[in-house]
Formats: sequence, structure tokens, C-alpha cells
Amino acid sequence: MGKSLDIVERDVAERVRGQGESKRRCAAVYAVRVVAIAASMSLVASASPVVSNVAAASPLTAFLLQPGEMGGFLPGRAQVFRTVAAVRSEFGSKPTGREIKRYESEGLVEAAAVRSHDRAEPAAKGASSVFEFSTPGAATAEMAAEIREALDPDALNTVGGEYIILRRFHVSGVPGGAAFEFVTNASAAELGVESGTGRGMFVDGNCLFAVAVFRPASTEVRALIVTALQAISSRTRDTCV
Repeated sequence: MGKSLDIVERDVAERVRGQGESKRRCAAVYAVRVVAIAASMSLVASASPVVSNVAAASPLTAFLLQPGEMGGFLPGRAQVFRTVAAVRSEFGSKPTGREIKRYESEGLVEAAAVRSHDRAEPAAKGASSVFEFSTPGAATAEMAAEIREALDPDALNTVGGEYIILRRFHVSGVPGGAAFEFVTNASAAELGVESGTGRGMFVDGNCLFAVAVFRPASTEVRALIVTALQAISSRTRDTCV
């Protein structure tokens, strides 16, 4: 999402020009904060090399987002990670030491992920991932850990948080699903900034399914998360064991 960060920061600078250095700094901090949250919300495929036919050989890729399941977002090429060490973030970074220990203790078997984009909104980003663990309990433990990290009060209260609203919401038809959004508030709107990030996840059998979306020019992310989770859930019932 480095390109999206540049776009947002440039847009912010243009919109608040002439409103005073203080507001300009606050808006820039806000922009960085929103993109940082978006970047931290999902583990998705990176540009790291993989065997060309590895995705086709994994049954997990069938549970990733398909075209039409999250608005106009189109998925790219799926990637598969068969070891903890192989997992990469969207930026190509390796798991943290804490994540490695967690994945190992939970018995990570395999993971698949795909990034998506919307041609009508080039700066927007989407992601879908499936992590298979050794047991349903391990998948549930990982989901709980990811929610704790994403909603960490200390992180949310850092500089720039005054421009963000956190909302959790229900996803009907997805048992045990959890979803939340970070969207701009009225203070950000006064600076001409409107942006949103959303994430949703659920556990079925041994697998943790997750979707995420970042829109640098819109707060409308909830409906995308809901339809995406519902679509994936309808294809995964009792199949990841």
C-alpha cells in the first residue's frame, strides 16, 4: 500500500493548503495512521517468489475471494505459503517473532492469500486470506489474537487517532464472524479527508478466513466486508478439516 500512502498524503496536502500549518500536520498524521492500520489488518500475498503452479495445487485457494464477491474488486494471482517462515505480509516482510511463535504453537499447516483491486477506484486495495491450523481450537485462538492486536487500545490512542472512529458490526449468516471498520470522523471531514478500512474474519473447522479492504477516498467499507464474508462462508461450510 506504499503507493496508496503517497496518493493520500498528496491529496491531504492539496485539500488543506492555506488552512494553517497545524491543521496540515494533523491531516498528514491522520493519513499515515489510516494507511498504517490498513496495512496491519491482514496477511496477504507479497511479491516473494513461489513455484508457478503452487496455487493450483492447494485446495485452500478455492476459499479465497472470487470476482464479484466484494463489489467491483478483482482478485489477482493467489499465492500459497506452506511453512511459517514462508509467510509474508503485503509489504513482503516476514512474520514478527511473536507471530512465528504463535503460528508454530498453533500448528500452522498452510496459508493462501490474494490481493485485489478495483479498476474504478485504483487506489483502493482488497485482500483475502485463508490460514489452516492443526485444530479448530488453534484457528479460533489465532482469530482472537489478531482481533486483540488490531483493536489494541494503546495503538488506537496514538497521535492521529482523533480522526478515526472504530465500529464493530455483525455479519448475518456467518456463524462466529467478527468484523470492524476504521473510518474517518467529522474532524477529518472538515479537512476534506474521507477514508475507510474494514476487516472481517471467521473460523470454520481448522481454518481462519479473513477479508480486508482499504478505500482512501470513501468510508463505505462495511457492505463490502459483509458481502465478501457471506460469499466465502457459503462455500466453506464444514469443508476445512
